[in-house]
Amino acid sequence: MLSFANVKVISIRIRGYHCDAYGHVNNARYLELLEEARWKFLEPAIQDRFFESEHLLFVVVNINIAFKRPLLPNQLIHIHISDLEFKNRSITMVQEIKDDKSEELCSRAEIQFVLLNAENHKPVAISDEIISKFNELINP
Repeated sequence: MLSFANVKVISIRIRGYHCDAYGHVNNARYLELLEEARWKFLEPAIQDRFFESEHLLFVVVNINIAFKRPLLPNQLIHIHISDLEFKNRSITMVQEIKDDKSEELCSRAEIQFVLLNAENHKPVAISDEIISKFNELINP
């Protein structure tokens, strides 16, 4: 098992369409915000066609999320991606949503994913090359 504790920060502004009838972000939308941050995090590898050239699919298999504070319209948030941990066939990361001004923690999620072989859809072992690519993403 190998871990990286560095942090990558993605900023997103909460829009009216993110909010529900109660005027705050619904719990299901947090998952979309976290996913948006992961896509932005992975974007350099996607543009480099890393996953495509390695015939890999990126699949979330578990999310554990704790809600701490509501997210409101026009609020600027920072989603911190950190604590990457590499196991034999899975990778975990922590994503924390924090308020731009106060830096208060709004939610914390632990995400576990696997990389599947695009041809047979079976999990692949996390190789040194994959670890190196994620190290580049977290330390650009």
